[in-house]
Amino acid sequence: MIVDIDIGNTRAKWRLSAGDEIIECGVIDTQCESWSALAALRSHRPGRVRVSNVAGEAVAQRIRGIAAKAFGVDAEFALACESVGKVVSGYEEPERLGIDRWLAILAAWELFGKQCVVVDAGSALTFDFIDARAAHLGGYIVPGRQMMIDALFGGTSGVRVNSSQVLGTDHGQNTDSAVQNGCFAMTLALVDKIILEANEEQGSINMVLTGGDAELLLTQLPNTVVHKPDLVLDGLALALP
Repeated sequence: MIVDIDIGNTRAKWRLSAGDEIIECGVIDTQCESWSALAALRSHRPGRVRVSNVAGEAVAQRIRGIAAKAFGVDAEFALACESVGKVVSGYEEPERLGIDRWLAILAAWELFGKQCVVVDAGSALTFDFIDARAAHLGGYIVPGRQMMIDALFGGTSGVRVNSSQVLGTDHGQNTDSAVQNGCFAMTLALVDKIILEANEEQGSINMVLTGGDAELLLTQLPNTVVHKPDLVLDGLALALP
């Protein structure tokens, strides 16, 4: 059995699998003190722990400790590199590409096998473009929806946002809805722009969407957009077979 872990800046997703069968899965707050849910998997005696980590060395050390103490194995950390299989990085310095983006790129090519776009709507909103030869063409990184809200909150003295506000793209009739809907509309507008440009150039687009805000965006996007919540976890098996 293998434990795969995708550690983001705010949350960590994990799953325990045996071959193609998912045995257990869950989500942990990245900055929480206890990772007991992960350690509890010791009863399954996993033989490997594969990790994607963008949350820094302190979190990496915690995972190494859990893997060694609970499972008796060394945690394997995926690293961005020049190429895996047919997929070639588009970065001038491949190792500087975020490992979550790299793994999502690998998984997207495995999914489509042709020109496509990867959108990760998490703390940051990222876009990565892959051509028909599996070459990564680079991408965009912009603040995610919540990061935009937090920036607005931190830069003004009078804006306070109710997180329970129902999201939409209508004009806000109060400060809560004006902020929430405005940030959502900005996020959606960039995704729509990518889809429109691809449709004009190619006639269609192969787009896969992942990240915490993916389900919100899907309500406003064409049903041809593929939703893969575990895209980074899928990429771990390709980077660390």
